[in-house]
Formats: sequence, structure tokens, C-alpha cells
Amino acid sequence: MLLSAGERAASTAKARVLRGRMLAPEDFDRLLECETVGAIATYLSRTEAYGGYFAEGARPETMRRWELEELIAVAPVVEEIPFCHYLGSVRASILRAWGGRFDVEIVKRMLRIITTGVGDRDAVRRWVGSAPVTTVDGDKLIASRTLRDILEAIRGRPLERAIGEPLRRALSSGSQKVTEETLFHIKTAMDSFFVTHIYSEAGRLPVNERRHVRALFGVRADLINLYWIYRGRKFFGMSPEEALAMTLPVRHRLNFELLGSFAFAPDVKAMTALMRESRYGPAFEDEEQASTSSDAERTSLVEMALEHNLYRFLWAAAVRIFASGSSGVHVPLAYLTLRELEVKDLFTIIEGVRYHFDTRRLRGFLIHPDASVSGREGRTRWLS
Repeated sequence: MLLSAGERAASTAKARVLRGRMLAPEDFDRLLECETVGAIATYLSRTEAYGGYFAEGARPETMRRWELEELIAVAPVVEEIPFCHYLGSVRASILRAWGGRFDVEIVKRMLRIITTGVGDRDAVRRWVGSAPVTTVDGDKLIASRTLRDILEAIRGRPLERAIGEPLRRALSSGSQKVTEETLFHIKTAMDSFFVTHIYSEAGRLPVNERRHVRALFGVRADLINLYWIYRGRKFFGMSPEEALAMTLPVRHRLNFELLGSFAFAPDVKAMTALMRESRYGPAFEDEEQASTSSDAERTSLVEMALEHNLYRFLWAAAVRIFASGSSGVHVPLAYLTLRELEVKDLFTIIEGVRYHFDTRRLRGFLIHPDASVSGREGRTRWLS
């Protein structure tokens, strides 16, 4: 049954109210002035956006980096749940699929703990305890000691369709180790599963809602496809065929022919030049500088800038939904997208303050265009 106008209005109104509580550019100014992680936590504890996530009687000034990151990371997942109360089964299913993407991070963490011994199992347990896990068996996942245990945790669950095969291939090799390339394939498989599912489910919505949901996730699919080809060719030495085969079946502004031209470029430099000519080309402005630089740190920073530049296109797509003035499930999805990107910006600030990164340069990595503009004059012109 389709939602009534009242139900659509209720979910849309809630999304608009919550968006109004998000951090403002001046909040980012204050956060960038903080000298310690505890000072960041203290500031956030006094905001409407994050204050409710701090336990009563908590002492934010003493919080360590990982404690603060764990606390704010669950915000987008937790805030997805109340919207489902306003929505019918189809729309609620789309929202739950959006929230299920965060299970990917839990699986990745457990894979790293099992294969490298690096990571905190208790931190994963806290995550599972504070946010819903819907696509895996959370208890089995936390208890996993081997790749076979991971397979058992996803057996019969949605994620088995996404990563069951790559995990079985890793097991068949006779090794419990998962290489960076295998982890990359597993992550891309999970991203592909969720984005494709949401895009497909949107087909069950009325025309206007379907158009907006597919526009939002179409941009996300474009960015994923672009970045996968880029990383596959540049960092993993994939053949053009391998890089193109990884792309999502979802096409938005980058059609198969254009993606093929990227993947089959004669070398990485030519590939990047073609990407720079696409509609997402401005995101690659800094990448050209890295190609001629021998400084590893400089190259790493440029790669980080590229990732965040691409996220700015997603930010702009979500903002356009709010500007449309329409109502429906696409508005909560737009809000949750902005919230997810805001948390990424907070992670950037926390890491920068923790490691004493230059504030002016740090601002340039922020996704929020108004928060980053003073460090990147004129950079937001291409987000329109």
C-alpha cells in the first residue's frame, strides 16, 4: 500500500528538522581550533547534533580518539531506525538496506583481526551492541576466529550472496590470510550488493520518489565505479577487463562506454586524464600533482583529497533533494547521506588534531563545502 500524503509529510518533516540540527560551518571553525581530542569531544557534547550520544555523567574531555570515533560513527545508523516507523514496507526496506551498509565495516574489521591480528574485538562488540546488525549474525561474527567462522556468520543472510564466493576462494587457497586486494574485492562486492539492491527496490516506488532515490544512488554508483576502476588500475595492477568487470550494474551519468574508455586507457596517466574530462573531473584536480611527485606522503594526501572531492558530489546530490521541495523516502535518505558525510568530516578533524596536522590544510579535506571553502577558495564552484 502506498504511503498517504500524511505519512510522506511526516518522514520528510522529520528529515528536515534533523538536517537543521546538523553542524554549521561555524561549528567546524570551532572544531578546527581544538588542540586535543578531548576538546573536540567536549564541543560535540554541547551540540544538538551529537550531545544525545554522550552518556549522562560522561567526561568528554578525557575521551580518547577511538572512544570518540566509536561514539559518533553509529549516529547515521541509529538515526535511520525511527524513520522506518513512518514508512510502509517497501520504503522501510530501502532504509534498512541503507543502514545495512554499515555492517560492511564490521565484517571488514573482523577480517582484519582474523588475518592480521590488528584490531580490537571489544570495539567490534561495542559497535554491534550500539547499532543494529541486519545482514549478518552479529554474535557469530564477533566470536569468529577463522575465515570459515565468518562464512558461518553470514550463512543464509543477505551478505552471503555478496561475499560468500570470495571468502570461499580465499579458503580454497589453503590460507587464512586475506590480502589487501582480496579485502578490496570483498568490500566492492558488499558495496555492489547494497547499492544495486536499493536501486532495484526504488523501482517499486511512485515515479517522483523513484526518480529522486535513483538520482541519489545513481551518483553514488557513478562515484564507486569511477573510484574502483581508478584504484584497480593504479594500485592493484588490474587488467582493463578486470577493472571494468568490478563495476556496478547500475549506470547513471557514466555509461558503460565511458567506463570502458577509462578502464581500457593505455596507462594510468591516460586513464586519469580521461577521468578529468568527465562530469566528475574537477575531483581529480589535485591528482595530477601526485603523478609527478616522488614524495610518498604528498601522494597519500592527494589520494585522500581525491576521495573527499568525490564525496562532495554525493553531498551536492543530497542537497539537491532537499532543494526540490518534494516529500517521500528520498528526503530521509538524503539526510542520512549528509549525516554519514558529516561523520567522515569529524573523523578527518579528529585524526588531524590527534596527529597535529596543519589546520589550514586539514580544512581543505573536509567534504562539507561551506566548512572547507575558506581553505579551498573557489573549489565549491563545481558542485552546482
